[in-house]
Amino acid sequence: MLKKLSVAVLCASASLAIAEPQRAVLTTENKFPELRQLELGYDFYNREFEDFNYRSHELVARYGLIENLTARVHVPYDTNDPDFGDSESGLGDVRLGFDLVAYQDVFTYPYVIPHLDISFTTGDEDKGLGSEDGMYMFGVAFGTVTHDMFHWILDLSYAANQGAKASDEDDAFQVGISFIWDISERFTMGLEALVQDYQDTDNEPYLIGGGLTYKWTESLQSRVFLGGWQEQESGEDQFFNFNTAYTF
Repeated sequence: MLKKLSVAVLCASASLAIAEPQRAVLTTENKFPELRQLELGYDFYNREFEDFNYRSHELVARYGLIENLTARVHVPYDTNDPDFGDSESGLGDVRLGFDLVAYQDVFTYPYVIPHLDISFTTGDEDKGLGSEDGMYMFGVAFGTVTHDMFHWILDLSYAANQGAKASDEDDAFQVGISFIWDISERFTMGLEALVQDYQDTDNEPYLIGGGLTYKWTESLQSRVFLGGWQEQESGEDQFFNFNTAYTF
């Protein structure tokens, strides 16, 4: 009887632990709203290129659609700010996403998460706010935990029409790696990397960065991340992200 009760408590704890905002930026962690639970978030991105800055204010909604399946909607308001000339602002490319927890142990790790993103051409391409074609990305994330505090995530994905707004590069295979350290129940630190292999060129840029996450309450979390691109032919250098999310 005691053994069954202990297993039930562990399962309940695992279920509660999954109802959290994402802490990783470049990969997909097993932190999602529970069934019929809504999470609203705000993302600010600043991308620095050689000749301009690209800023985005993005509203994000995540909803526990069915058991183990989360639906996402990303609605960005973008600004293209060149060093010379007038800046342009407006609606960017809206993105729809789905994350499926295909497998995870009773302790929530290890886990396997297939994920899908579809980007729509809602941004004005002539103003540098959108892409000519929609983007489709499918990936699979693998994660585990060691010593009850170190989280490791490997995320493999392929994006069709990945081409950045600042370049003509197209389809890309991506490998993301995240390491997250639970310093306390509220505070975490992370190191992350992303390598892109564009299929139409020999360009293989990579991004390396780090971030901090703080959980203000059980429902409210904030995150900052700063990274730098290397070997990026589009001229992108610095990448900054601030996120805050609240779960209802």
